[in-house]
Amino acid sequence: MFYCIPQQAYMRTANCEKLRNRPTGKVPAGSQPKLRACETCAMYPLVDALRVPTVSVVDYLAGVRPDQANLESGPARKLMAGEAQRKAG
Repeated sequence: MFYCIPQQAYMRTANCEKLRNRPTGKVPAGSQPKLRACETCAMYPLVDALRVPTVSVVDYLAGVRPDQANLESGPARKLMAGEAQRKAG
């Protein structure tokens, strides 16, 4: 479990990947579009690299909450910038 800053909620890393793979905008009946917070999210590279503070589901259910990721740290900015360049190029 990690804290998703755009959605302001705790979620599993697997759920983050599922939300990312949803289509954007109008979708066929029976499908759900990507959440608005996920459309412009910059945390994906951090989640994929497991660079976000996490806790196990068992600990989360026991009341332990993970810290919020520091998006301003050097390594985090470097990962997010690399992802932005990959998308642009």
